[in-house]
Amino acid sequence: MPQLLLDNLDTLAAVVTAVLTAVALFASWRSWRKAELRRDEVQRWADESIAALQSVWLITGSTRMKLTPDEERVRLVQLIFDTSVLVERGRLFFRNARSGHGSGKQRAYRGKRPEILDQLVLAHQIACAWPEAPPETRAKLGILADAVARRFVTLVQAEIGRVRTASPDTRRRGDGIDLDGRLREIDAG
Repeated sequence: MPQLLLDNLDTLAAVVTAVLTAVALFASWRSWRKAELRRDEVQRWADESIAALQSVWLITGSTRMKLTPDEERVRLVQLIFDTSVLVERGRLFFRNARSGHGSGKQRAYRGKRPEILDQLVLAHQIACAWPEAPPETRAKLGILADAVARRFVTLVQAEIGRVRTASPDTRRRGDGIDLDGRLREIDAG
């Protein structure tokens, strides 16, 4: 083979290799970027969900939260809307598990809803049931509101939470003390 042809084949091979490398790098970057965008969107959704779940608990389960009946009603009405919307937005990130359930429904509603969305559905149902619930049922609703908020945080932490903290200071174990304990420390000191 003439030398010119060999040089051209080497050049062509180098160009093809460079193009394939560039395409692979672009595809990798695009995949990474898509995953990061999804993570950011899930984080925003999770933040709003935690706010709604914690609000339901503060209204129904906290002994320290004292709202007037009108304030409670206004907040619960808003939470009924918020939790419903958050469930639907969550369906974009968490698909139903396949099963025979709901086979006649739209695709997004077929199968069994994921546990992470169940927590928001329960919070929605608690907010709906609260105004008409008798005192003994309200006590149970408050306990349930706390449980669903905690379960949601556990599930969402597994989904998007970091395994390790960036700083050794935030990795240190807390002492678990509360306000009353801190006030006793001041009295003793």
